[in-house]
Amino acid sequence: MKITIEDVAKIANVSKSTVSRVLNKSGPVSQETKEAVLGAVKILNYRPNQVARSLATKQTHTIGLIVPDIRNPYYSKACWYAERQLYKDKYTTVICNTDNDPGMEKTYLQVLLDRNVDGILTIGGEEDFTNIINFKSREDIPIVLVDREIKGYDIPSITLDNVYGGRLATKFLLDLGHSRIAFATSDFTQSERLRRKGYLLALQDAGIKPRDEYIISRSEEDWKSGKCLEDIIKLMNYKEPPTAIFASNDFKALRILSILKTNGFTVPDDVSLIGYDNIEFSSMVEPTLTTLSQPIDKMISIGIKMLLSYINNDKKVPSKKVVKPKLVERKSTKEFKGGV
Repeated sequence: MKITIEDVAKIANVSKSTVSRVLNKSGPVSQETKEAVLGAVKILNYRPNQVARSLATKQTHTIGLIVPDIRNPYYSKACWYAERQLYKDKYTTVICNTDNDPGMEKTYLQVLLDRNVDGILTIGGEEDFTNIINFKSREDIPIVLVDREIKGYDIPSITLDNVYGGRLATKFLLDLGHSRIAFATSDFTQSERLRRKGYLLALQDAGIKPRDEYIISRSEEDWKSGKCLEDIIKLMNYKEPPTAIFASNDFKALRILSILKTNGFTVPDDVSLIGYDNIEFSSMVEPTLTTLSQPIDKMISIGIKMLLSYINNDKKVPSKKVVKPKLVERKSTKEFKGGV
């Protein structure tokens, strides 16, 4: 037979309202009464009705987590870390994968609202912010963006300095003697666009005019399916092929590495290759991948702390935070000493 709050009250010799105050921490009780209630809960192995409890506390201890593509190892790790951290804070996580679809993002925002989550954390996402802006204009629910920022709106965010990162990666290749540097991207996310901006600024700083044919921009699905193969091969067969390729994330860099190796090109002897994100696989391939490391665990920790502060009405927490990536040099890049 199901144990009820009445059973707990009877064993502890207190009223139902007193049990509720103890369990929900919603009112003053003596230490003796608190110990009696908690002792009865333990004896009976009582589990509070979460629906009723959420109505009393106006909190479900549930957080919605929205990511654009859980197939990408970067987002898989981000989900794992966020769920783990929230669990330590006694929150349950509802993970929503939008599959890079704005329509799905809009739907999931509404679904999470209908489920009465206490707050929403988004990690990454597309350049179009319409869904987030419209949602925040209508709903009074805390939302924090990680690796995504909406300029001109007071929506809390933790971002990576992706312009700096794009510049850093490109300058690293320039310092190795490379001047013919290609850039591979999908340009889908805000982060990728900013990394491309950093790439172009670094070339400009070096007095190098960007070459349109050196920029490969294909959809996320083309990168996943390998339909970008023809572009990579065409790139390497130019009269003046690039001596280095900067991929806007490690997933694309690993795809490029596979295509190059399959088609007889050697990294880094024929072309140097650098990625972005420092996912675990980047250190497991051969050659190991030079990349930019972004501290996603740190960013998520800050984002969760910020979100929980807003949930608990702490207005002192800052609404914007920017962190910088670091270069991780491995074996996929080397000095260019001239030649073809």
